[in-house]
Amino acid sequence: MTLRRRLFVAIAATLVAVLVVLVIFTLLTEKQRSDRAASFHLAARDLAASLVANVAPAAHQDTLLVRDGRLHDSLSSLGVYRVLPTGEPELHQSLGALAEDEEVRAQALRLVRDALRTEKPAAERDAIAVQAPRIGRGEAAGRPAIVYVAMRPLAIDPVSASQTTYVVIVVAGFLLLGVTYFIVERLVARPLADVVRGAQRVADGDYSRPVPRSEGDDEIQQVIDSFNSMMLELGMLHERMQDRIGEALRSARQTQESLVIAQRLAATGTLAAGIAHEVNNPLGGMLNAVHSLRTKDMSPERCEEYLELVDEGLRRIQATVAKILQFTPHKVAPQPMDVNSVVEPVLALARHRIGDQDVSVEFTASETPALVFGDFYELQQALLNVVLNALDALEEVARDDPSLLLSTDVQDDEVRLLVRDNGPGMDPEDLPHAFDLFFTTKEQGRGSGLGLGTVHKIIDDHGGRVELRPRAGEGMDVLFVLPLLRS
Repeated sequence: MTLRRRLFVAIAATLVAVLVVLVIFTLLTEKQRSDRAASFHLAARDLAASLVANVAPAAHQDTLLVRDGRLHDSLSSLGVYRVLPTGEPELHQSLGALAEDEEVRAQALRLVRDALRTEKPAAERDAIAVQAPRIGRGEAAGRPAIVYVAMRPLAIDPVSASQTTYVVIVVAGFLLLGVTYFIVERLVARPLADVVRGAQRVADGDYSRPVPRSEGDDEIQQVIDSFNSMMLELGMLHERMQDRIGEALRSARQTQESLVIAQRLAATGTLAAGIAHEVNNPLGGMLNAVHSLRTKDMSPERCEEYLELVDEGLRRIQATVAKILQFTPHKVAPQPMDVNSVVEPVLALARHRIGDQDVSVEFTASETPALVFGDFYELQQALLNVVLNALDALEEVARDDPSLLLSTDVQDDEVRLLVRDNGPGMDPEDLPHAFDLFFTTKEQGRGSGLGLGTVHKIIDDHGGRVELRPRAGEGMDVLFVLPLLRS
């Protein structure tokens, strides 16, 4: 059964029940009134007949109409009329309101005349006038007598009946409201609340608990079935998407790691000229020393001097190779470290370019240890990328005094490493894309667009952030902010 039909049947049944109650109430009231009127009608006929038969009125004091000289409690008026020779009725005896109220007597007389004219009982509202049946013919029939009886309203008078009807209607309204509430609550509100809770579970990512079935087979149940089917499909789709997202994340992570390695290799390539120069100089000296040792006779002191020269050259080459090895792939091993210890090795790696460009370099270390929990080589890689970017920027402009300032500072719970140059800076419209992979403002062939992206990843992996602050044609500030390690 559909929900619409259920509501219609319930409301219709309630209205029918109310109508049945009202009809029964009306019928019972009417039957009570009719029974009472019939009994008084018969009593009035008997009284009228006894009067025609000239029976003394005292003999009729204890009847249904009169008891102990008083009207029955259900009567308001009683009147006995005799007919004069002129044919007009005359009041012979009166009790109740008829004896006291002229207006009531006028109404009673009108009803009595109707009964006399038609020789049938005349009724009006709760009053009746009954003519005695004639006995015999002619003079023997006697003068006719008419009894007028007016009944009091029933205990359930029209006002009471209206009040009762009003109460029945109010009760019926509440009954109808209760039935409607029960149907709406049981068949509509509760299932819809279950659907809402199910939707909330879906929003929270829980697809395992379907919405329970309702008690009927209606439109609400169709909604629940459709929602459960949708939840099942969403759950399957969510699982597939989770698998694909996992695969994409793994692929992105591998790609990002490959980009970091590529950037490290790119930085090494950028330093290749300086590294070759640092290696080539000691190699030239060592070759001359070896050649002299092979071709010349010399004293032991002289030989020792040349051997010292060769040893010094080899140590310089060894140090240069060690710097290169720092940028080879390695397993990240974070540990407590001082950020100040990263700066000098980076400046040493970039020393050749700094010297060729005649850049003034200044480093100001923090007064307190700038302790962080991180990987020395990763932070060195990030700082080297920024320093090389700054040297590239200084190379683009003809500054009389190119400068590179580095400083570390400890503020609150943060360690700050600042790299400042007086190059051209960065245009504001390029700033939002600075960390995008493969985005570069350098000439084609000079930049890969991986530097700042790699820097951002390294610092982010250390729980910090990178802030870029262009200085409107006066240079660029790059700030590393890392969480301070409390000892």
